[in-house]
Amino acid sequence: KYDDMKRKEHMAVRENVGWYLWTHQLVEVKGEDTAAFLDKLFTKPIANLKVGKERYTTMLDENAEIIDDVVVFRLEEQRYWVSTLFATYLLMWMGAHKGEYKVEFENVTSQYHMYAVQGPKSRDMVNAFVKNNVDDLKFFSFVDNEVDGIPVMINRAGFTGEKLGYEVYVSADQAEVMEQKLKAAGEPLGAVEVTE
Repeated sequence: KYDDMKRKEHMAVRENVGWYLWTHQLVEVKGEDTAAFLDKLFTKPIANLKVGKERYTTMLDENAEIIDDVVVFRLEEQRYWVSTLFATYLLMWMGAHKGEYKVEFENVTSQYHMYAVQGPKSRDMVNAFVKNNVDDLKFFSFVDNEVDGIPVMINRAGFTGEKLGYEVYVSADQAEVMEQKLKAAGEPLGAVEVTE
């Protein structure tokens, strides 16, 4: 209420468009038993998730208490990402429950940067820098795309409470270039970089 900068950033996301680097961690899970393994770990069904879709779900402990809430992406038939704030703990939990499942899992957070683009004009901003427009991308769906030849994954989702928002996943070594693209695409729209 009394912080002008924070209010400007908040209102940009609510009324226009704002973008920021987000810090969720990614655990990649792959192998022939991955779907069944993730079905065991999470409360919502994962095996019926289609490639290119994601699902919000929770992970419970032995007392049915929530120990993490995550988003699970199905990248390929036997390859998934789990977006979490507690990758180290998630890996320990997976290791403790792997049993005979034929799966591998690793923290791949350092390999990617994710930029959120959120707000009513987020689609316009994303379309300004991607090769293929995202007009038909449904909520909680993602697709491969390019930004001047740089491979990216565009996900329609976000943490602002808005249905119109996107996440741009890019290789970490392309982060500086991506930030320049975001600034250039956002400037004509009056986009605000959210820093807090």
